[in-house]
Amino acid sequence: QQIKDMMARSVGMEEGSNATAVVERLMDENRLYEGEDDEKFNMIAKADDFEEIFVDMEMAEVNAFVRNLLPEVTRKEGVKEEYIEEFCSNVLGKDVFNPTGKPENVPGGFIIRGEGKVKPIDGKDYGDLLIDALDKKMAKTSLVGKIQAYYILDPTPASGEEIMNEEDEQPLILVTNADISPTTNALVKPGVSFLGLASICIFALGSFSFNEEMMNQLSQTPEGFDGLYDLSLPLALAILSTQLVHETGHLIFALKEGINVGLPTLVPGIQFGLSGSITPIKSSPKNIKALFDFSIAGPLFGIIASVILLYNGLEITAFMGLEAREQLPSIPVETLRISALGGGAIEYLLGDGILNSPNPAADLIKLHPYAIAGFGGLVTNALSLLPIGNTDGGRIAVAFFGRSFARVAQGFFILSLAFAGLFGADQTNVLLCYAIFTQFWQKEPEVPCRNEVDELDAVRGFIAIATSVVVFLILTPMN
Repeated sequence: QQIKDMMARSVGMEEGSNATAVVERLMDENRLYEGEDDEKFNMIAKADDFEEIFVDMEMAEVNAFVRNLLPEVTRKEGVKEEYIEEFCSNVLGKDVFNPTGKPENVPGGFIIRGEGKVKPIDGKDYGDLLIDALDKKMAKTSLVGKIQAYYILDPTPASGEEIMNEEDEQPLILVTNADISPTTNALVKPGVSFLGLASICIFALGSFSFNEEMMNQLSQTPEGFDGLYDLSLPLALAILSTQLVHETGHLIFALKEGINVGLPTLVPGIQFGLSGSITPIKSSPKNIKALFDFSIAGPLFGIIASVILLYNGLEITAFMGLEAREQLPSIPVETLRISALGGGAIEYLLGDGILNSPNPAADLIKLHPYAIAGFGGLVTNALSLLPIGNTDGGRIAVAFFGRSFARVAQGFFILSLAFAGLFGADQTNVLLCYAIFTQFWQKEPEVPCRNEVDELDAVRGFIAIATSVVVFLILTPMN
């Protein structure tokens, strides 16, 4: 298409969708003639034509690169030329940010290269100071509520010279429309959450239906299987509670950091009733530290709650009488073997070798509802920490590695999850299902922070590494 457009512009047309009209104009200018093969034509091209197509191809590469690093919500509405002119004239300057070139148009807005001129203050990140200075100057203009500025690393691809010289990505100003909140059909999120609740109920009922002895007893009672709903309610509520604790962690830090978030959407799952939940960020976090704290709080709260549930459920199961244990829900041994940490806890409290089975897919084990919910919560919260798209793990990866490397990490983990599911390393397909889910629902990168240049501190780096170890132990299957 680029070549067609180049040919069209060479004869004074804007684009090349009408190939017949382009050919006619070329023939009128005597620039199209028959080649040696009667079915082919040759064209006489001008030097300017080649220069134009190379420029177009370079811009197409830049635009594609930016689209991969920044989410679609930053491109909901472009920035008007008069806005960027006023921004450069009345906001930028030698006292805040001194541009070294003209604003460059990118998908969704403009990037402005230059040098920050704000005086540094000990104990404060330079990017935060720069953004605060920009906001103060912009508050005195008519641009408030129309555009938003970010201090980020260069989102365009590195040049050959930069690669050869091993130069780091340079910070610059990104300007987009002020509204970057995600937009979704009003019925989609409630509908998905309803399916999530239904999925929890189906999983809870299914876990009890695996217990043949109890099902036989219920069939002989006057109420029949109506009692199954009362029995499954504690399991359904326990599963939901781990996700509510997860969301509470997000909410606490959203309020602390001033991040505007939407209502969470419960996502149905096959293996444990839920695949997790999606909490949209509707306003830009102040910096990557705020993004990191918000993102990691939810899964850590959820994992802690799941460990407490798992331990209490296993302890209750261990000290239950035989008759009471026969009334418990059942779960396949194969499902419990997907986690070295969770499965190890089960064997430690209920007996070494209890999960060793010649037929783990068919053999069942009876556990208290708290234990099942805690185990499922461990796995779903650990999955949410994988560095994919705008999941919690994807957000943490952006904060820890930067946007460019986070995209590389995402590709690696998606391939790893798919490989594990397709080649037998993931017998229950938990990882494969999660990979598919994220590619449909959460493959987009997260909205940019106002300051993405200053790095995380050592304490947050240590927390990220320690959490990665925990995730590895949870998602590594038992031998």
